[in-house]
Amino acid sequence: GVAWAMEGVAFSDGDPIDTAWGTAVVVTDLAQSTAGDVYVSSESAAVTIAGTPAAGDICFFRFFRDVSDAADTHAEDARLIGIKLFITIDAATDA
Repeated sequence: GVAWAMEGVAFSDGDPIDTAWGTAVVVTDLAQSTAGDVYVSSESAAVTIAGTPAAGDICFFRFFRDVSDAADTHAEDARLIGIKLFITIDAATDA
């Protein structure tokens, strides 16, 4: 298996760059068997973005392989080549 993690942070104008990232959310793909194949993991749980996001903010996301996760047992290198990003909106004015 390979464990991938994602975390996010939002910045308003004038915010300090050293703001902490949000809590990492990990998703594991246990179907790793053939080198050179593309594998698609399941959807992760919701990611909470740190920095109190507000309208007009810029958000950054960081992805990494979490080799400290007990489910990450794949002995070879793994490459993250893309993501599907689902954004939940809850205001009538969100576009």
